[in-house]
Formats: sequence, structure tokens, C-alpha cells
Amino acid sequence: MSIQEIRILPPLAIGRLGSSETPLENYELVVTDPLGHREIRAAETLRVDKSTGEISAAYMPAMPVRFRDGPRIRPVAPFLELFARLDKDTLVPLTTQLLAAEGLKPQDIKWTATVGNIKAYRRTNKEQDQIIASATFNDHAVHPLEGRCDNFLPGKTLPLGSVRYIKPNSAFPEIRLRFTPASGLVYGAAARRISGVDANGRPITEDHDDKVVEGRIVYDPSKPTATWLGYFDKGIPRDTNPGAIYAGFADDQGNQVSWGYLDDECDGIVSAELNIKGAILRAFSRIGAGPPAFAPDSLPIRTVADELEQAAFGPEVDAAVTSAKDVEDIVRRAYETVRLLNTAVLNGNPVNGRLGVPSMMSLQDSNDFHRMFAPIMSTNLVDNLSVVALHQTILTALKSGTPPWFADVLRLPEEVGDLSDKGRRKMPAMMRGADARYLTLTRRQIDLIRKSVAKGLFS
Repeated sequence: MSIQEIRILPPLAIGRLGSSETPLENYELVVTDPLGHREIRAAETLRVDKSTGEISAAYMPAMPVRFRDGPRIRPVAPFLELFARLDKDTLVPLTTQLLAAEGLKPQDIKWTATVGNIKAYRRTNKEQDQIIASATFNDHAVHPLEGRCDNFLPGKTLPLGSVRYIKPNSAFPEIRLRFTPASGLVYGAAARRISGVDANGRPITEDHDDKVVEGRIVYDPSKPTATWLGYFDKGIPRDTNPGAIYAGFADDQGNQVSWGYLDDECDGIVSAELNIKGAILRAFSRIGAGPPAFAPDSLPIRTVADELEQAAFGPEVDAAVTSAKDVEDIVRRAYETVRLLNTAVLNGNPVNGRLGVPSMMSLQDSNDFHRMFAPIMSTNLVDNLSVVALHQTILTALKSGTPPWFADVLRLPEEVGDLSDKGRRKMPAMMRGADARYLTLTRRQIDLIRKSVAKGLFS
């Protein structure tokens, strides 16, 4: 059968930053203790020969899985695999054998990776602040993704990781590409950090900035369009949610003034192109790089996977396929989330006799809407051990077959701005969503819980 179409799977791959030369080995999370931490178990991992780019072995890592090499964090470097559709219903990994059947070789596949870091541009709206890296290749060398920017110093780039076309061999004939994220370092505009602005608008600098060493000064603030060092919003509606997502200091007017920092995260697109008898077949996948998972045995209550599931399948679930296990997974993730939080502080309880010391939703309610500062829940009810115990009790009840009673106290998406006492206490409480207001589950998650309740009561 001839190759009709190519696809890259997964369609979205998220790497994680790390400065170790050894990528993190595969692992999986398994629930063994119903009320305890998930168990981290080793999973089959591919070892890539650094000199040839070939996969030399598939092995099971030794336990425990190592997340660090000394002080250096191991990066998560995902593989992207090329698949071929042979007919309407057959999708298989693209291999050297399938290519040979078409009279092609591995080098006939052309890869292009284009990624960017446009966080500064997102705020300044200066096109010269866009940081873009791109590489096109069909060999098996490591191709650095060097971010270039018009406002950089001459010869300077921002490392955004690398990509490599894995060389297939007889033992591993599949066509793969690997994305390795950057190290997770801070770059910037100066070795001295600004602490204010003088009467003429020139930045006042303070002692040496230990976040940006000399070798990582890449931004040239002397260029006419280079405004990232010392940037603040200046009344222009370019804010983001949540706001103040860049590091800086507050000036006398309360503006968040940028220190000019740049990180080495990125996102972008990997594409593959193959010419089969004059027909150009193309496929693409999205890649991104984010921070390491510092609680690898826990999952957040709301994830990108939840967003994608709702986008793909809609806000409602089929009641016939709902199960207590699905609801149990949501509650377990809620339990794992609150286990990591200082719930007393996030509630707005006094800290050393002072109110509103750290950032929490109670303080944001006051700052954003001039609501009288007040804890969300009774200060006596939010001890972390008590909150964790409550979630464990709910989890135990679900496992015993009790329908979820908490469906009526879930916060709906349209209620994220309800600052009444009742509105602020809805579940999930005390946590912020991506829109800077109170967190809510996705509509699909809420519908799943509600239909599970109905199923338990009336089936």
C-alpha cells in the first residue's frame, strides 16, 4: 500500500527545561495507596547515542528515577514520531521499510522547527522584540534553536533548545525527531539591575544583578525600539491575565517596571515534508518548553489535557459513559493540589499578626475591586491538615460508591467574579485561574460530576 498521508504524533509535545546533559528518563504514575502519594515507576526509555544520533537501546531505568544530576535538573526531551496513513483506516509508524517501498531514504524527509519567545513583544508591541529561532534539515546532527532578535546586541542569541532527527537503524527503523529544551537560565540587558528612574527618564542602577551574569547579557537597551529594560504599561491596554508576569520593581506611581529579564522558554511548530512521486506530503506538530515539574507525583486539578478534551469533545459528557472513577480522578487531583498549598495563608489568615502579607485571592479582591479585605473561609477551618483530611474523606466516600455530594457547591465559569461570601467559598476555593480570578473546573468536568450524581441517585 502506498503512503497517502503523513502525521506527526503526538500533535502537542511539552518539554521541560533543565541544564543537565542527560534527559529525564520515562516514568509513569500509579495509584497504589488510595489516600497516599502516587507511586513513580520507571517506564521504557530510549537511549540516544550522542555521537551518531541513533537509538542504541530501549531499557527500563533504575529506580528511583533521577530528576537531577547534582544541582542540574534533567530536561524532559520529548520524541515526535512520524506516522503514515496507508488507507482510510490504517495509520502506522513510518519506517525505513515503508520509505524504501516508495523508493525513498530517510534523508528524503525534510524537517523544519520554528520556535519563538515573544513574551517581551507581547507587552511592548515592538516587532523588534520578537525572538525567533528556526532550523531546516534532513541530517541527523543536533540543530540548536538560536533565538534571534533585532534588539539584541551584535552576535548575541537566546538559546531555545535544540532539535535532532533521530537516525533510524535496523533495530529502531521508525522516523523520529527529538526536541530538547533549553537550560532554564535568565538572560537580560545589563549586569546591573535598575531600581528606579531619574528625572530625565534614565534608569538608576543598583548593585550587580546575580540573575544575569556577563555571558547572558543579550539585549541592547540603547536601540531606539528597545524598551524592555525599564518597560511599564504606561496606560496602554496591553496588560495580560494574570498581570505583572515579568520581573521588576514598583515605582512611585505603582507601575511594574521591567528589569529586562528574558527566559529561555519557547513554543512553536515542527513540520515534516516528504515528496512521494511528485506529491508533497506535509505534517506538523506543536512543541513548547516549560519549567520542571517540582511535584512530579502530583497532578493539578485542571490541566491542559482538560482544556483539550473539552475543545475536542465539547462541554458535555455522555451520561452512559460516566463513572465514579472519573470523578475520583478529579477529587484526587484536588487533594494533591491542596496538599501542596499553605491553605491558611491563601485563605487570608493573619501571618505573624499581619493581614494581607503574601499574594492571595483575598488581597486581589481588595486591590482589584476595593472589596473589604476578609478571609474567604472561617480562619479556624483552613488548617492544611484538616483540608487534606476533608479531601481524603471525600475520596474514600467516592471509592465506596457514595455519589459526589459537592456538585452544587462547584463554581461555574460565569461565577469567577462573584465576590460575595458565598461565591468566594465555592469549590475550588482560594485558587486563581488563568484569567486572574477564582479558579473553576472546565464545563466538561462539572458536567461529568453532575451526571455522576444523577446516575448515582436515579439509576
